[in-house]
Parts: sequence; structure tokens; C-alpha cells
Amino acid sequence: MTQNGTIFRPSVRRVTAAALAMAAATALAVNAQPASAASHRPCTIVKHSNTAGVTKVGTATATVGADGIKLTTARSTNADKVSWQTSFRPVLASTVNEVSYETAKLDTTAGDNNVVNDAALPAYHIYVRTAGGDGVLIFEPYYYLATVGAGNPQRSVRTEWNVLSGPLWTSSTTIAGLPKTAGGPATLTFAQVVAANPRMTVTGIGFGLGTYNAGVSSVLDEQRFATTRDCSEHQWSTGFSNGGWWPGWLR
Repeated sequence: MTQNGTIFRPSVRRVTAAALAMAAATALAVNAQPASAASHRPCTIVKHSNTAGVTKVGTATATVGADGIKLTTARSTNADKVSWQTSFRPVLASTVNEVSYETAKLDTTAGDNNVVNDAALPAYHIYVRTAGGDGVLIFEPYYYLATVGAGNPQRSVRTEWNVLSGPLWTSSTTIAGLPKTAGGPATLTFAQVVAANPRMTVTGIGFGLGTYNAGVSSVLDEQRFATTRDCSEHQWSTGFSNGGWWPGWLR
């Protein structure tokens, strides 16, 4: 573990004593990229057992599994897109102190980013409101990794991304200090955006795997958002539909 951005860790969902014993017996070591943990605290868990609210464009797919929601785009196409958004009562952006999520990149390189995008993972979306109107801040793991010289994300490694540590970009024209772009580069951290927009509020969160990300297959889970007063974490699992949950690697 290092001091910025990501952490590689097992899921923190509740499992039985038997599951914990099995986990200890079957744990595997992985090589971590530059990482750091957010300081997690007890959080309201919002459970999703299906893909309600997920929007798919083209041949993109979204499937809830035992250990998250799997998002895919087709190889050699730039038209596919999959996204999800939830809204809540606006909170002052200056009170936000924890924003994170977990991903695992499952696709296999084709040696050509037009066939399979080796850099792409689902992005974390933070929906905001400023004096200029509504907008969105977008965190992509690739841009964080670029700031620390780590290259493309590892495959088949479940990674927690600390969104507050990474640079953001926007597709909006309403955020002072952050020009609208069509996909980056990411230039300001969340704290820097707040400094330039001191009365900005956050109105929702979401995720997106956008166009021009061909051939991506990734699991996303444990999407967390917290302020000094409240904390919520969105989790996706087929286990929620029957009242139980087992991590996929124990099935």
C-alpha cells in the first residue's frame, strides 16, 4: 500500500464464520499497483439485486453477479455505452469526505485499443450543481494511474479507487476552473474543484462506461459516497434476492 489513490483488498461485506474460515484457507496474494485506502466507517448499504436503473446503449451489457455488476462493451465498436445514476437531496460539496468504488478488469488484451481498450474501466460520476447550473465530475482510473506513472490498470485484480485522490474531468460547461472536454484530460482534484466553486452542491452519483471504450469487461461494486454527516454504499449481488450473500470466489 502506498499513500495515494487505490487499495487492493477483499470485499468487506458480512460473511459467516464458516465463510471466513474458508477465505483464510484459500486466500491468494496479488501484486498491487500504487494504492491507498479511504478511512472506511459504518455506512448505510443500498442493496441492488438487479440492473434496475441501468441504461444500455448499443450492444453494451450489464449483469448482476454474486460479487458486483458486470459491465461490457463489444469488441471493435465505439458506440456502446452503459451507465447508472441515483439522485439525493443536495449536500454541500465542501462536506464530502469519502468517495470510492471497486472494479476488476476482466477482458483480455488484443494488442489494439480499437479492439479492446486496455486502459478503460467504468468511471465514477459525481453529479453537482453550481451557480452555472447542473454538471457532472468524472473520475477515471486511467487518469489517476497516469499521474503516478503506473500505466494501464491490472487485470483480474479487484481494486478500490479513492476518487478524492484522483484528477477529474467534466462534460459540462457549468463548473468553474474545469473546462468541458469530450473525455479528458483530467486536471483537477475534487478539493480543487470545490475551492473554485465554494457553494457547489452534490446532487447524486453514478457510474459510466462510455463510448470509445471497445471490448471492455469489468465488475463494479461497493460504490461509496460520504459526507461529514451521512454515508451510503451501493452494492450489487444476486445474493440479495434470496437474503444471503457469498463472495464469488467462495462459490
